[in-house]
Amino acid sequence: MQVSLRAALAAAMVMTLVGLPTATFAQRHRATADFARYDTSLREVLPDADTFRFVDTGTPHYRGYRTDATGNETLVGFGFFTVDFAPKVRGYKGEIWILIGMDPGGTLTNISIVYHNEPFGYFSIDLPTFVEQFRGKSVLDRLTVGDDIDAVSRATITNNSAVRAIRDSARRMAREFLAERFSAQ
Repeated sequence: MQVSLRAALAAAMVMTLVGLPTATFAQRHRATADFARYDTSLREVLPDADTFRFVDTGTPHYRGYRTDATGNETLVGFGFFTVDFAPKVRGYKGEIWILIGMDPGGTLTNISIVYHNEPFGYFSIDLPTFVEQFRGKSVLDRLTVGDDIDAVSRATITNNSAVRAIRDSARRMAREFLAERFSAQ
């Protein structure tokens, strides 16, 4: 069942008027098996993957696979949201939803800014130069503004929060994947 934008806005206005809490972006848009919602972003952060699977091992994430001519699948990476792995890291105006792509070796393949409500995001984290800095970075790199990541703008709270969320999320995903691999052996 699809709800029109007009109906959704009307429902939110009614909830606000009667004092009921409205759902936040995170409550409405968590990582799920609904691939159509994030297909474009997943393909952007994991360009070598041709199929995706949703996995929830405590924190929801996607696994991207490449299928060869014989039908064998190879894991090429993980796609995961910063808000699922570092939920307490917030920007100046709230949550910053960044989808991170990471290969199984812990190298970031790409990031995609999916959602934010930052007042100066358009000249800080939305810029291609901000996103491009993370390609090829390892989870072992410092990933710190002013060290190996440029601030790109003077929106320091937004920049620092976004970088911290990316760093903390990527390291947590790497720890979970490594723990999973070694417990399976």
